[in-house]
Amino acid sequence: MEAPANDKKRLSQIQTQDLTESKVNDDFVLWLKTHGMNVLLVVLIAACAVLGYRYFQRQALDKASTAWSDFAAAALPESLEQIAKDHADLPQIAIAALLEAADLRLQQVQSGVITPAQGTTPAVLLDEAGRKIALDAADEDYRTAADLAVKSAGGNRAGSTLVVLQSLFGRAAIAESRGDLEASRKLLAEAEQMAEANWQPIAKVAKARIEGLVALAQPITLPRDADLPAPSTATPGTTTPGTTGDSGATDLFQTLIEEQKKQSGDAPAENAPAENAPASGGQ
Repeated sequence: MEAPANDKKRLSQIQTQDLTESKVNDDFVLWLKTHGMNVLLVVLIAACAVLGYRYFQRQALDKASTAWSDFAAAALPESLEQIAKDHADLPQIAIAALLEAADLRLQQVQSGVITPAQGTTPAVLLDEAGRKIALDAADEDYRTAADLAVKSAGGNRAGSTLVVLQSLFGRAAIAESRGDLEASRKLLAEAEQMAEANWQPIAKVAKARIEGLVALAQPITLPRDADLPAPSTATPGTTTPGTTGDSGATDLFQTLIEEQKKQSGDAPAENAPAENAPASGGQ
């Protein structure tokens, strides 16, 4: 008699569980119908965002790699300046290219050669007009590089000290090449002040260059004609005692030649009486 009662109770439990599970399934299906598309759309957008981020990150790495390769292969200042323009969105590459271009132009001015001789190709010399163009372009490159460095540092000049110092030293050299010593002194003084806090060796270099400019600014006085020593009055063929050099060697050779002539002239003079004397049988 107890078995049928237990069976009924078990059957009731199963029916209740089935009804509960069925209700859960119905609620889930209803939720999917109501919110399923929105959730799926959010998942798809998130997946696309992740894929897009990875794609653009890979593109940025490829672009930076190409830019650095172009920078390493560039040998002319014009090529480096073009790289800086093409990759203006990459401040590190643009700054490095501009500084390198400015250094190359300054080297051209100092050496007077645009491109050195290669094999049978002669060197291309820098004329006065080209010298002015090179100085103007180098000054602009140094200035632009410093501005980009400060901008990339969020406007913090102290955060781009090394680039700004290189720019100041380069522009000071350009001003000195132009003969504007006062402008060069101001740029070096700015560099000294900027490097004084954390870059003492660079500050000392700037100070030394300022002192060198002070020496250059002093006029050079040439001696007057009256202050020059009197020219030598020694006659040709004579040797001044204690003198050496080409003139002394020339006088020595001249003396030897004259003595040789005297010796060759004395021999006929000694034999002359014997030749001119009358024969003894004729008297």
